[in-house]
Amino acid sequence: MIPLAGTAEPSFDEEWSAADGPECTTAHVYSEPEPYGAEQVRHAYVLAGDTVALVVHGRKGAAGTETVPFHQTVVLQNQLLG
Repeated sequence: MIPLAGTAEPSFDEEWSAADGPECTTAHVYSEPEPYGAEQVRHAYVLAGDTVALVVHGRKGAAGTETVPFHQTVVLQNQLLG
């Protein structure tokens, strides 16, 4: 996998559960691991038939991106495509 511009090699988001979305969609969820520098980026590819959605959350600073809002965004995108 090619990392997003300005990010390190992504790793699977271990906090994501595949059961978090509708049956007819698939989500591949990634999180930039520490140390992530000045900004942390989380991203997900949501697949539904022949449609691919890319969800990206980034946040500057040492705190990184919040897990819950990112997962909520991925779940909502799943629901929209499902």
